[in-house]
Amino acid sequence: MDEGSICAHNNLLMIKKIKKIGLIQNAPLPGDFPNNLRAIVQGYRECLDHGADIVIAPAAALCGIEPCALANRASFINQTKDALENLSRELGSAPLILAAYTRLISDDELYIGMLGEGDDVDPWMEKERSVQLVPYLLEKDSVTELENSGSVNILNTSIYTDTSDDELLPDADYDIMVRMPCTPWYASAAQDDEETRRWEASMAGCTMVCCRAVGANGSNIYGGGSGIYSSDGDTLLRLPFFETAAKVIDITKAAPARHLPQPEELMAQALERGIRDNVRNNGFIGICIPLDSPNSALLGALCVEALGAGNVCGISFEADNKLAEKLGITSFTPDIKALLDSATQVLGDDVAPALTERLKTMLAITHAESRGMMLGSPLGRRQIMLGDFCTYGQSGGHLAPLGNLYDVDIYLLSEYFKEKYDELFGSLTAPEQGTTNRIIHELTDRNTAASQLLDEDKNYLFKENDVRFIQRKLVASALKRTQLPVILHVDAPDERNIFPLTHRLND
Repeated sequence: MDEGSICAHNNLLMIKKIKKIGLIQNAPLPGDFPNNLRAIVQGYRECLDHGADIVIAPAAALCGIEPCALANRASFINQTKDALENLSRELGSAPLILAAYTRLISDDELYIGMLGEGDDVDPWMEKERSVQLVPYLLEKDSVTELENSGSVNILNTSIYTDTSDDELLPDADYDIMVRMPCTPWYASAAQDDEETRRWEASMAGCTMVCCRAVGANGSNIYGGGSGIYSSDGDTLLRLPFFETAAKVIDITKAAPARHLPQPEELMAQALERGIRDNVRNNGFIGICIPLDSPNSALLGALCVEALGAGNVCGISFEADNKLAEKLGITSFTPDIKALLDSATQVLGDDVAPALTERLKTMLAITHAESRGMMLGSPLGRRQIMLGDFCTYGQSGGHLAPLGNLYDVDIYLLSEYFKEKYDELFGSLTAPEQGTTNRIIHELTDRNTAASQLLDEDKNYLFKENDVRFIQRKLVASALKRTQLPVILHVDAPDERNIFPLTHRLND
């Protein structure tokens, strides 16, 4: 290349700005660096093939979402940094932005802003350490640590990077804002995220990129739905929810994306992803479900959609296999008459039902594990919070997919599945426990004091007897809830039971 061509090439680089942005949405596992790296490289190359000027991957795309205790180990951080170096060697012409857990800070540093002038730092704060996400810019054979809530210039384009999920606007003007939050999905999260990101993009007057991972880790579900938003607040691109994907869009030509899916569709997809990943991540081949519960039809539909009928089986103690036939799954009906008769003889008619419930669960979990399967619990939110189950009875098992759903949620999801499984659900009726569910929601999710649910002028929002009865049951069943299987969270993070209910209901 002659001197004139070199100058022309350099001038082109000076005026070129980022037009095509590639988004990768992977499902990273904690500490599984080889497979996580392979998924990123595959998505990166797809974006590169479609002409991406820059590629964005989710926070923790390489080291895994929720690495928990792993992230506090120096060895884990060193592995993460080595993996970043290895990833940079696989890159081509387009830079890659992602984040990773690579910074350990002591809690006195984390909370220093909360301390007043002259306050002493508690000794435990100096010993405890927390891990933080750090943004990185990766180029061919180059890894550059970026400042969180800071900027970097790439291809004559100023880019702001941040790993939080809070609503914010930077102090300066930027061409592109990149958000890489690592927060779990919850009901209405898609709508909340869309509104927040569109508002941020329009107020900042720049392109907004929000990149999220997908997958489930224990009780938490990560929804994806990564998006790109124009400076006018239009949604230019949205990757699918609860699925891995990679796509490139020209932000100067993009047409607005389609509307968000319906809430029931997103809820069903979230629960299916949670079931599928919990089965896979824990080394099982499928799931076994009880067929004698009022919630068995919905639980069965979710499991079949998540895993396929061949990886789902049922167990029934009522000698009725109609539900299994409608679901297209195999079923097992053990003969337990002798066991039930023995329980009655030993304990009497009054106590035998509780033992019977526990015996059924023991048989169910034994049958499931003998086939290499999880046992799913059919309990819903109302039953769990009121303690309407036997310890080691219906609460037994490995996973409770419906454990965060109130009766109305179960009803709406059943309506959603009815179109596909008409014979399974038949004629649905609206739930009758509306008041009970609302009181539970106020007391536990919204942390409302029982006295506040009763009007001072005796013009009650709820009947006092109902509120006090539910209040007593919530407290009395607190210990029973410590024996529950993993419950898939689909509630907002600020509505989760962080404090013991017994300490919050003594008004």
